[in-house]
Amino acid sequence: SSSSSSSSFSSSSSSSPSSSSSSSPKVAWKGVVPATILHNSTYYHALPVGLNELHQARLRSAKGPDAYVRVRNHPLPLTKIASMYIDTLLTLFAALFLLLPFCYLPGTLAMFWVRERELHVKHVHFVSGVTPFQYWITALSWDVMCVAIIDAVFIIVLIAYGNTEFIGTPTRAWATYLLVFAYGLSVVPLSLLLSFAFNSASSAQVGIAGFHFVSGFVMLIVANILVGIPSTYNSAIIIEKYLFRLLPPFVLGEGLINLSLVALLEEVLGEPISPWEWEVLGRSLAYLFVTSAGYMTIVIGIDSKGEISAFSKWLSECLCAAPQPQTEHPLEPREMGVLGGGQNFRSSPSVTRQHDRALEAKVMVGE
Repeated sequence: SSSSSSSSFSSSSSSSPSSSSSSSPKVAWKGVVPATILHNSTYYHALPVGLNELHQARLRSAKGPDAYVRVRNHPLPLTKIASMYIDTLLTLFAALFLLLPFCYLPGTLAMFWVRERELHVKHVHFVSGVTPFQYWITALSWDVMCVAIIDAVFIIVLIAYGNTEFIGTPTRAWATYLLVFAYGLSVVPLSLLLSFAFNSASSAQVGIAGFHFVSGFVMLIVANILVGIPSTYNSAIIIEKYLFRLLPPFVLGEGLINLSLVALLEEVLGEPISPWEWEVLGRSLAYLFVTSAGYMTIVIGIDSKGEISAFSKWLSECLCAAPQPQTEHPLEPREMGVLGGGQNFRSSPSVTRQHDRALEAKVMVGE
């Protein structure tokens, strides 16, 4: 946006160098025409600088090239609240853009899982006797360990740059680390779940990273816009509670924003605020830990369909099968001696008629 301001000197100007009072002789500035200054209104010093240059040019035209106008600007320092308010705004933008690398990280990890399935390495593991539970727990443990190391480097970078909103106190620093660690614990099994939809490692990296970008960066902005509109406030709260907070990138962004406001609220309210409170990080951590367990259970269940169906069948047989009375086997004592070494043979309730016929055939062959 731009605005304009006009300035001109004339014979009646009270700012003339030779006019010290209303009765002083007036000086005519020859060759001077009205001037218009176009400036950017977002730059506060643009108009004063432009006026100074205009006055200096006119002064030099009247007094010679050695004349000049000296301007000194000494703005008042910002108050503590104003300075903290500006720092908080910058931290809010930083919290949004911190989501970008954290959205890209799970896509990079997903490449290896899709690559193993693409090269049938996963199939070789299962054929060799590795259970789905062992396979996925091992994969999750390794990926979470990698994420923990990256989170530690992230905290070191914040300390190096002196970001007080996230690491201003030891408690706040530990809260920030636990938040990003819980995010990794939740987003890794979700990425494992999303990896089943891809057959190529490169497409999995791009697709999963794009999904986390939309579910984190984009949805966080959309949610804040909807909350700020009175007509959509109630709907936005419901969507956040039952949909958006099931996505780890959204919860991470929400937690970083809440944490960045703690320092400003402490200064305004005059009392300390714990980062572990429910409205700060407590809710975000609860959602991340619960969703991590849920996503991991779904992943293991997808690859354990055979074991689950077998367990369900066994459980249904145990619950629905009617107890049968034990009866003696209808074979002769001499034949029972062949089968049981001279001991009486009694059939179990689980032995079917086909098994009984097979036993009789074996006994006849033995004779």
